[in-house]
Amino acid sequence: MTDKKTFGSFIKNKRTEKNYSQKDLAEMLFVTEGAVSKWERGVSYPDITLISDICRVLDISEHELITASTDVETRKIKHEARKFRVISGTWFWVPTISYAVALLTCFICNLAVNHTLSWFFIVLTALICAYTFVPNITCFFKSKKLLAFSVSTYLSVCLLLFASAVYTGGLSWFVTACIGCLIGYTLLFLPILLLKTKISRYKFVVSYASAFILTVLLLVNINFWHSFKLAPAILVTCYAFFPVVFSAFICTLRFDAFLKAGTCIAFSTVLLYFIEFIVDILLGTNSANYKVNFYNWAQCSEGNVAIICLISLLFISAVFFVVGFLRVRKNKK
Repeated sequence: MTDKKTFGSFIKNKRTEKNYSQKDLAEMLFVTEGAVSKWERGVSYPDITLISDICRVLDISEHELITASTDVETRKIKHEARKFRVISGTWFWVPTISYAVALLTCFICNLAVNHTLSWFFIVLTALICAYTFVPNITCFFKSKKLLAFSVSTYLSVCLLLFASAVYTGGLSWFVTACIGCLIGYTLLFLPILLLKTKISRYKFVVSYASAFILTVLLLVNINFWHSFKLAPAILVTCYAFFPVVFSAFICTLRFDAFLKAGTCIAFSTVLLYFIEFIVDILLGTNSANYKVNFYNWAQCSEGNVAIICLISLLFISAVFFVVGFLRVRKNKK
């Protein structure tokens, strides 16, 4: 601990900052006014059992009391923490109260105008959906906040879709909409959720493969309501997803990044170039136009653009391959 004079001056300064008299401080600490006077004059130190009470009354830390100096950094951290708690509380309670007022207003209006609860349930589910986004329910979870956010928001969106489907009598699109939303959530959140798992290395492979399965499920559901050639549609989906899943898998392998990039670009470019041809074969259409004639852009613009893109991307792929091989060769040396 510092010398008695410095300690006494520190106690006096903190007391005056609080606008306490020596008598006020003595009463709050259950000691005599003379004891406080002796501390401030540097005659004696307070009893060790009073340290926590002195810190509480003067709003200082034990470190500040022992060193007789203001810990600016700690006070700044505490100030920022208090500010954050105020902002967090405001962020939670202002939307919550606003939603409650809006819900009560709509409840009364629906009963007053229609004498029954009809569109109120759409408002109710819409506000529940809004609540899961802002302020969201992650404040009730100490860990796995992203998982809680993604699950709660997705379920609330589905609840809103269900209420809208019931109100409009259009349940045929409800499952389709839910699966479509789930595909988006899978691509957006699943790679992040898998970051700290044992399969984090394959997070994009798992995400894209899951999106593919959900897309097939989406096609099956649509076919249930509106019949079409399901098998060719699934094969087209396989063809479209294959380069994406393949590229994600290539990225998990342990070899030069430039070689990975060259492989992914070349493979995806070739498959993309022939996608219209594959679609025509599988669906029995005749929309592909691979005619190349740079002297006749009016009739061959599609084929000309496609071949230019193919050659350009393959050239970029070749550049990546060359750089990758040179890097590997240099590292071996």
